[in-house]
Amino acid sequence: MTPTKVALVFLFILKLSLIAQEYIEQVTPPWGYIFKGWKGPPIDVINYFPASATKSSPILIVIPGASRDAQRFHASWLDLAKKKSFIVLTIGARKKYFPDEYSYNAGRLITSQGHAMDKSQWLFSAIEPLFEDFKKRYKLNTQKFYLFGHSAGGGFVHRYLLFKPKAPVEKAVAANPAFVTVPDFDIQYPFGLKNTPLKKRDIKPWFKHNLAIVLGENDLGPRTKPLSNGAMANVQGSNCFERGQLLFSAAEQASKKARTKFNWKLITVPSVGHNNFEIAPVAANYLFGN
Repeated sequence: MTPTKVALVFLFILKLSLIAQEYIEQVTPPWGYIFKGWKGPPIDVINYFPASATKSSPILIVIPGASRDAQRFHASWLDLAKKKSFIVLTIGARKKYFPDEYSYNAGRLITSQGHAMDKSQWLFSAIEPLFEDFKKRYKLNTQKFYLFGHSAGGGFVHRYLLFKPKAPVEKAVAANPAFVTVPDFDIQYPFGLKNTPLKKRDIKPWFKHNLAIVLGENDLGPRTKPLSNGAMANVQGSNCFERGQLLFSAAEQASKKARTKFNWKLITVPSVGHNNFEIAPVAANYLFGN
């Protein structure tokens, strides 16, 4: 083989290697795996086990914000996981499969065109199977999980508990939700409950969940996405701090009207804005104790 042919073969092999590497980077998240055990699109999973973790350690599922930067949100919890000895599982819902606020924050109940999705295709419907799969993979025996979401993730968390009332959630935090769903059947989803499959009796279990609405008192800027910066969101308040307070107040009033126990907490954090990293320690104290 001539030197020229050798060079061409080498370049061909190098090109194939680069293509393969690019493909691997596209389909395989670092420090985790891809979950496909439900009827919707694949979901990335990043996990962390502190050295002190056991088969019965608490498991925290983290729902990232609108950036979908799973690695960054995951990193916010690693030192806390070491100190408090819990396992961290962060989901990555790629924009390729979950392109907008309807398919992510609002749980994929409806499309942006208003078409109802089958319940098996809701993003909400992926969480419990993912949890069970995670336990099976790593031979864990924890029966319930803890749940945290910030911004778009905070929106996801409070809606998840509403639409999945029997989910095995020990405690949850919805931090700085970008916009909220209030228990009002005259307001269209995702801002209210009109055009959802829920009936008035179905919202009572929502109030019984151990849920904290954690808000940065300096989270006073506008959001940037179409729904979270749209007319309906701005009716809820001009910023996340106001919207989170509205959610808590509306839920508390609805629970009283329904004569149902109300287990939610409202926690505001001075000198903190729309910052997941600074919110996480406060959330961790609520979830796992000081």
